[in-house]
Amino acid sequence: MGNGIWRRAAENRKMTLPLTILGGYLGAGKTTLINRLLEGGHGKRLTVLVNDFGAINIDAGLIAAHNGDTISLANGCACCQLQDDALKQLQELAALDTPPDHVLVEASGAGEPAKLAYLGFGVSGLQLAGIYLAIDAETIAERQTDKFTGKLVQRQIAQADFCLLTKTDLTDDDGAAAFGLIGEQTDAPIAEPDDAVLADMLSGAPSALPDTAADAPLFADDLFDSFTLTADTPLDIDKLTALLDTLPLARAKGHTGTHRLQLVGSRYSLTAADTRPAELIFIAEKGTVDWVEADAKLRG
Repeated sequence: MGNGIWRRAAENRKMTLPLTILGGYLGAGKTTLINRLLEGGHGKRLTVLVNDFGAINIDAGLIAAHNGDTISLANGCACCQLQDDALKQLQELAALDTPPDHVLVEASGAGEPAKLAYLGFGVSGLQLAGIYLAIDAETIAERQTDKFTGKLVQRQIAQADFCLLTKTDLTDDDGAAAFGLIGEQTDAPIAEPDDAVLADMLSGAPSALPDTAADAPLFADDLFDSFTLTADTPLDIDKLTALLDTLPLARAKGHTGTHRLQLVGSRYSLTAADTRPAELIFIAEKGTVDWVEADAKLRG
């Protein structure tokens, strides 16, 4: 697959630092995979660039230092917040006197992973090792036919070098139908993310950019609305659950002031946590939620 742009450029300069992109629609399980890689016994000094520190639940026993933008782990790995200027961030990593063994970038679930792959095109010292895509076996059939987000999901699959089928345990057939459905859309390998597959993500094998990356891109702002709610005092859980049960949300996460919230589609969980100021982010298909009204109901 791919048009070979990256591969031809690689012939003209030395590539030393492998770059893997991890994509997948909202709630597909990227955070779980990242945690497994950060805690894994792969023996590599891995740097992971993530969109949101709050979603990465790193075992406190692994954390060696935390300076606000980077969490350094005792096993030599590091987890860094993905900045607005991701290109500069990649350039700085590649230029380090002692660079990491591998860089993994988490692509936004509302975007196309190939756009991040293109960022590395002009960075001396980087080599694209592959675009891996987490796909929720339970919801893929619904997602890919949705009139708002179906095209995005299909393009994500088309851009993948490897498809990671997640949440098969939540399906009646252990993901068999989802496996067949994805196989109709791509020639890329499809597998559940076991230890061998995760090790393959860090193998450093070179990859070409997908042809679909050259098509007119889909932008997250054209498909989704997002709303961030902050409050100095905890939110009323009854009011929040009433909204979660009725709003057509695609994703929600954060801290209510007393609980951690994780929502994917119609399924959500509220887990008791330390008391702190509330901060939640909500994502929905564009134009489907009146955020002003929702905010008013939550604040009472």
